[in-house]
Amino acid sequence: MIYQLPPPKSPDSFESIICDLLNALHNTTSFTLYGRKGQKQNGIDIISSEKKIVAQCKLRNINLNNRSAKIDFINEIIKDINSILLFDNPPYKIIIATSIDNDTLIQDQLNTIMLKNNSSLLIEFWSWDYISNHLFLFSFLVNRYYPYRNNFIELSKIEVLNKNVYRKDPSNERLYIFHDSPDDNILPVFDISFINNSENTILLNSIDIIAKILPVGLAGVYPKPTGFLKVTTKFTAEINFGDLYNEGKTIIELTDPLYIYPKTPFRIQIQNLKPIVSFVKIKFVFHFSSDTIVTPDIFFNSERGVGGRIVGLR
Repeated sequence: MIYQLPPPKSPDSFESIICDLLNALHNTTSFTLYGRKGQKQNGIDIISSEKKIVAQCKLRNINLNNRSAKIDFINEIIKDINSILLFDNPPYKIIIATSIDNDTLIQDQLNTIMLKNNSSLLIEFWSWDYISNHLFLFSFLVNRYYPYRNNFIELSKIEVLNKNVYRKDPSNERLYIFHDSPDDNILPVFDISFINNSENTILLNSIDIIAKILPVGLAGVYPKPTGFLKVTTKFTAEINFGDLYNEGKTIIELTDPLYIYPKTPFRIQIQNLKPIVSFVKIKFVFHFSSDTIVTPDIFFNSERGVGGRIVGLR
């Protein structure tokens, strides 16, 4: 089972989810739905006058490999943003909440709009992956909108630590860029949380780490890390990255299985014994007694040409 909550089927449900999530994230009740269906909303679905934040919700099923469809979607977003900016007191932040994946062209367009506004405007693009991950921070929201989730295990969160060394790309939730630091531990720690939604105690028996070197060009050589190599008491592994043609596989066998009690969250950490400075992707396969959980791919240092360029549509 690959972790991700399914998007809702109706725009009204999607707007309600985003509104409740914004209130939870900001610890407020000031976010409300703006107007009602049929009324002119000027590009706004959710508003908080207290926080000076508005959100536009777009429940869409778009083929991101279709450039024409993607450009139509971007133009729709730009039209909404321009309508919002016509307000007498425009917000300081606009959130575009969507049911689609992260996309560099969309993010670059939003960055371009921010630059044209002399950085006085913040625009955030929320992919469904971003929304799903943040919903899991609030169990009452997940229970409210996904009450059927009571019979299986879910991956609720995965992060890479040290955050000073492995910095998350602002436009891609699954991309981490290595930044050398002589004062920090440069060994990557994978911090992974689960929820046992079932009524039964389950066992974690083993973990597979599937890794692969990415075919990305590099001028010169990889940087030589200078930070100290600190070994923790968590699970440790020396990840086999294979080569350009074959994936590598590393297996962590648990001599004593990890017991997870019913209706309980749990968290583990896996530390690689070497820093990750090259272009690679990694995923984890967790073998439980009742299920197998496969994480999404996590990318290091490059993922299909991610960039921060300023672009124009044609």
